[in-house]
Amino acid sequence: MSHLGQAIFGFADSSNIFFIKMVPMNYNNIFQNKNGLRIGPIRSFAELYLYDNLVHGKITNMNGVEKRVKNKALLLVLAFCLTVMNIFPSPAHADNGNTKALWVWDFYDAASNSTKITQLLQFLKDNEINLLFIGTRNTLQYQPETYEELILRAHEEGIRVFSLVGRANWALEKYHRDALKEVREVISFNKLHPLSKFDGIQYDVEPHTMAEFKTKRGSISYQYIQMLKRIANEIRLSEDKLEFNAAIPFWYATGENPVIVETGGEKKPLSYFVLDIVDTATIMAYRATGERQIRSSQAEADYAASIGKKVYIGSETKPPDGKSIINEITYYNKGLKYMNQQLNTVMNYFANHTGFSGIAIHDYPAFKKMLQNDR
Repeated sequence: MSHLGQAIFGFADSSNIFFIKMVPMNYNNIFQNKNGLRIGPIRSFAELYLYDNLVHGKITNMNGVEKRVKNKALLLVLAFCLTVMNIFPSPAHADNGNTKALWVWDFYDAASNSTKITQLLQFLKDNEINLLFIGTRNTLQYQPETYEELILRAHEEGIRVFSLVGRANWALEKYHRDALKEVREVISFNKLHPLSKFDGIQYDVEPHTMAEFKTKRGSISYQYIQMLKRIANEIRLSEDKLEFNAAIPFWYATGENPVIVETGGEKKPLSYFVLDIVDTATIMAYRATGERQIRSSQAEADYAASIGKKVYIGSETKPPDGKSIINEITYYNKGLKYMNQQLNTVMNYFANHTGFSGIAIHDYPAFKKMLQNDR
């Protein structure tokens, strides 16, 4: 059983740390609950230690004996804990085109326990993926400690983690409260887990998939824009450094039937309005050649660059179903070598483009199956 080096360990309840010591770090003895106590490295509960000492000015030892903490001693403790926390820095915001992301919608299937997390992280490392979009809708509130473990371990590997949420009808004003609920949950999680925060949140809200979009395109597009503005405002007011990302199809700007919106004295593609609001966008440029993906995402990348924003360019790996997924839009039957060649074409083309932040692959189960078929 391999160890991951030395770690600071302690046992904590909701307000007190009982003792701290150095032990060999191994993920099999982290994040377990035993008799109501949390067991983990100082990174996962240092906030409890700091909170207890800052608010109460005391340390409770194993025998329940309270000792007053002198100012100088407290400063030393704070400095020590901050040094330990810096061992595992959180990865940065959108970078200069080196991002490779993966969509993982089903949290329970992919990451609901330590074993699955280990398998997921190994898959990400094997495929040089450094950004994880992980589903949180209807799961984050029920398994916060598991998400804490996932984020902490991902950050240690240099992998950023975004909450992934979305339903088409959230675009409608009457459902905006549901969309806002998701970002509030993530912001609340980050406040409660300051050492294992989500780095961003992606909203995959596709109003064009609703039947009424055909006849109420303008109205629904306007409501969708307002939804994004409300989410952006929620993040701004929270002062959280979440990267706000939206997934959008490429054809809003350059399709045969582009979505042109007129609002606020401006008339332009819906995707441009989206980019005005979010920090980054993920363009679902689902085509089975790099050249076609480039053509599909060029307009959004150029617009993003013009306003100081960035885009990720998405690729599909789901198998053709004869309906919404046709052979021409997915790499599923093309093989990993071919897909990587095409994605390298995309990355090389946009290498010096200031509006490009990297690529994204949809999605985990399909990509795994594609790789299995490729062996």
